[in-house]
Amino acid sequence: MSERKRLDYVDAAKGLSIIMIMMGHITSYYNPLDQWMSSFKVSVFYVISGFLMCYTGSVKNRTFKEFIKKLFMNICVPYIWFCVLGLLFKIVINLLRHKSIAAVISVVRVYAIHSVCLKGINSMWFIPTLIIGEIVFYILLRTNWFVWILYGIIGPFSITIFSVLYNKFEAIPDKHSVKYLGGTDLMSALGKGFMAAWFIGAGYLIYVIYKKLENKYIKLILGIIFSVSNYFISYINPHVDINLLKEGDRPYLFYVTGIVGSIGAIMILDFISSFVKLTFLDYWGKNSLIVMCTHTVLAYKAIAYEGWRWMAHFKEANSAEYILHCFIVLALLMLMQYTVIHIINNYLPFLIGRKKPKKAVATPVA
Repeated sequence: MSERKRLDYVDAAKGLSIIMIMMGHITSYYNPLDQWMSSFKVSVFYVISGFLMCYTGSVKNRTFKEFIKKLFMNICVPYIWFCVLGLLFKIVINLLRHKSIAAVISVVRVYAIHSVCLKGINSMWFIPTLIIGEIVFYILLRTNWFVWILYGIIGPFSITIFSVLYNKFEAIPDKHSVKYLGGTDLMSALGKGFMAAWFIGAGYLIYVIYKKLENKYIKLILGIIFSVSNYFISYINPHVDINLLKEGDRPYLFYVTGIVGSIGAIMILDFISSFVKLTFLDYWGKNSLIVMCTHTVLAYKAIAYEGWRWMAHFKEANSAEYILHCFIVLALLMLMQYTVIHIINNYLPFLIGRKKPKKAVATPVA
């Protein structure tokens, strides 16, 4: 399969998404900013995955063996490495806090179960959902159109029922054997994986239509309409948290905002990219996997947040001052993440399934 040109606006959309995810981990839950971001900040990753699958033809043009091999190197390898690093980090931190050996063993048990049962560590929960989602979508795409359309219709209802059952099961005390052995972790990963498959399928279909739309000004107008609509709809459906399998007070609106918000962002960024290079967002989009696997797992978010809160003494409140403080914390976090990204890309690329870049060989001057 020949390589196709990268779509800068798609990388920019991923960059916007990962920045919103970092910001969401900084702000208190359910404040107005977080409520809006939660409506599509994760869904856009799934939508873009399907969008790119259609653009590149990577699903249709690969055998299942080739597809799994690519998926393993691009997503599974980083998940394994950062689960190991995250677990080691948790052990070291607890030892530095002079925790008892029993407490350290308990930490190892909990995070090991999380990792094996596909919950991951902290923000890494997203990685297994993408793996499951892409595999499910690959299988769906190779069935007949009726099955695909049927899943598109009943998928959200099935996931909503599953999420209700999951949250009731999650309320069972920890001593319950199934929960103790990571049963709810696996349930959560599967539920979110099938949710991801639905959004991936939507993204695939969106590109089929989107590639026919060539007028950039129509894209801008539609992008603004979708984005503004998403902003207002998001306030009708509060309490969205995909990590906890919560689709909000009105679950059906979660799927609406996930699609509308994603399309709106893609269209606006596509329009802007026709005039200027979206270098900043593009950078974070291309390195979003590294950020997802490190900013909470290795406590960079906690360092930035607690460090600034200690200096500024800001209170958690839904005020303009509080949001300003959160943006400052975000800037500090991004500075730290920039260093991490540079180190991994240049010295430890195997952590993300890549080979170390070759050094340029100087051409001798005659």
